[in-house]
Amino acid sequence: MSQASGKLQAKIVSAKNLPQSKLDHMWGVFSQYYDDVERQRFESDLSKKSHVILLMDSGDKSLQGFSTLELIPGKILGKKFLAIYSGDTIIREGYWGQTALQRAFTGYTLKHMVQNPLIPVYWFLISKGYKTYLLLSRNYVEHWPRFEMPTPAFQKAVIDTLSFDKFGQAWKRELGVLKFDKPQGKLKEAVAPIDEDLLRQFQDIQFFARANPGHPHGDELCCLGRVNPAFIVNFALRTSRKLLGKRPKSTVWNEGTQT
Repeated sequence: MSQASGKLQAKIVSAKNLPQSKLDHMWGVFSQYYDDVERQRFESDLSKKSHVILLMDSGDKSLQGFSTLELIPGKILGKKFLAIYSGDTIIREGYWGQTALQRAFTGYTLKHMVQNPLIPVYWFLISKGYKTYLLLSRNYVEHWPRFEMPTPAFQKAVIDTLSFDKFGQAWKRELGVLKFDKPQGKLKEAVAPIDEDLLRQFQDIQFFARANPGHPHGDELCCLGRVNPAFIVNFALRTSRKLLGKRPKSTVWNEGTQT
């Protein structure tokens, strides 16, 4: 029997017809880190997704995390777009800091950008944890909302449309967040706390805390990132720095949190 290597490998599979054993393992990882979650809702959400990124230990092939993906074509103000929605995402703590998820997700988004050269392609995510927001703010040159400037009208309309279409009355347009009457799952205590040192050092973390003050209770900040050539260049630069042992101090690659 193979032994665990401690290193992740990613595999993208269709979300349809996942075997029951795989669903059991996914639920086991997810429920380990979240309170106020129900398996029925978890599987219902999964049934709407297009693909799943499975994150497995490269040695014993045990499931150590996953991310769900949904493709959402849309049209606003006469302009077409494609959104890639990140649903439930989790990685076991012993595997935090690895890049298998980011590389798989980046390849997935770039494939759809190439297949849709005439329309903007966006990553649409909802974040109840600040580390998820940092994946956006520190890897996407164009992203919203952000502390440096207000969200442009078109991107604001895309966020509004996607958020309302998927979440209905839970979307609080004036706040830019989702507030659910019934908890949809919140991080267990100490999974992704924001301490005072982080708040003092980083403006994007300060912004997340201001924009989503209800995140400890499960509120979700709705966000958008543009998948474009600037993103490709930024990703390539970050990857080369990491390979050369010069990882940017500000980079946060992953966490055990839902998006």
